[in-house]
Amino acid sequence: MPTTETPPGPVLAPPAAEVVTEVIARPVFDPRAFTRLELPAHVSAWVRGAWCRGWLIGRVHCADGWIGLVQYDDGTGREITTRIPADLITLPASPR
Repeated sequence: MPTTETPPGPVLAPPAAEVVTEVIARPVFDPRAFTRLELPAHVSAWVRGAWCRGWLIGRVHCADGWIGLVQYDDGTGREITTRIPADLITLPASPR
């Protein structure tokens, strides 16, 4: 006959699944250089895991910060235009 008694000893919860989060450290973003660029401006943007050269053709300030409209070549000859957070857009290095 089943009983409604609690089992003796402490009741242990099953182990929680390990949670692994990836943290990407970025330098503090200063929007002054981004907002002062004359459009269109030649930039580098972090796209699909790599830096890509392109053109900043627009920008807008949203609740989450600055967003840039960037046009770049995807490597196959197609031009892609997409919105990218401003902290993932930088001026290209000057040739030396």
